Amino acid sequence: MSETPSESPPPGDDDEGSSSTAADRPDKLRLRIAGEAGRMLADRGGDARRAGFRAARRLGRGWVPPQHLPDTGEIRRETERAMVQGSDAPAGRAGLPGDRFDRIAELVRVLGAVKRDPVKYPEGDALEHSLQVFARVSEACPWDEELLTAALVHDIGLAIDRSAAVAVALEELADLVTARTRWLVEMLPVATALHAGTLGHRARHRLEEHPDYDSLRLLESADRRGHVRSGEAPTLEEAIVILRALDGDDGDDGAEAIGDADDDDAHRSDDDA
Repeated sequence: MSETPSESPPPGDDDEGSSSTAADRPDKLRLRIAGEAGRMLADRGGDARRAGFRAARRLGRGWVPPQHLPDTGEIRRETERAMVQGSDAPAGRAGLPGDRFDRIAELVRVLGAVKRDPVKYPEGDALEHSLQVFARVSEACPWDEELLTAALVHDIGLAIDRSAAVAVALEELADLVTARTRWLVEMLPVATALHAGTLGHRARHRLEEHPDYDSLRLLESADRRGHVRSGEAPTLEEAIVILRALDGDDGDDGAEAIGDADDDDAHRSDDDA
């Protein structure tokens, strides 16, 4: 977790015996906290960061040392397991390395636990919204894997920390997506401000000059229109199949493929020269 309670830890013995005994406990408590936080998210929604602290307070009955606190990835995996239990949905590959699309699916799946105001968001949850945005973008640009990936992952930060959703989304995506996809996710709030008329003149001019301006506007439009009750959209599994087919990734490590893309471009430039 990125944040811990502010109280100082209670005093205790510093002898090796006490340290050894304590060292056996953090992993067990950490797993219990992660499981409890996952169940909280699956049942009541919210984000992983806050659920982790609520679970720690409940199970720790007070101050919990930082080493006992699970990170958001652990909570996310427990949330997925809790959501799958008792349903007909496939369990996916939670906790397994997989290729980059398996890992993207793991990040997106837990958006089903993010419930929002049904008046403003009649689609139900953030997962359904993301799938509707994916469908809208697919109607206009069914060949653009990077843009479609941005449509699918643009809200993953809501399941981690709503107070910094875009920043944590970019951190989680890291090497799972291309620089263009990261830019689209990062600039979506700016495009939203542009549509609302609240973006400054200079910022608007810079945005309009960007080569992916039209793609960003398409993503923003799809984001606004992806709030339909029972709207048509693929399942998450169907969306992942589409992305994998467009990428041509048959199971190789996607991060390596993305890293190699820049090298390929450099070689092509040398050849052209």
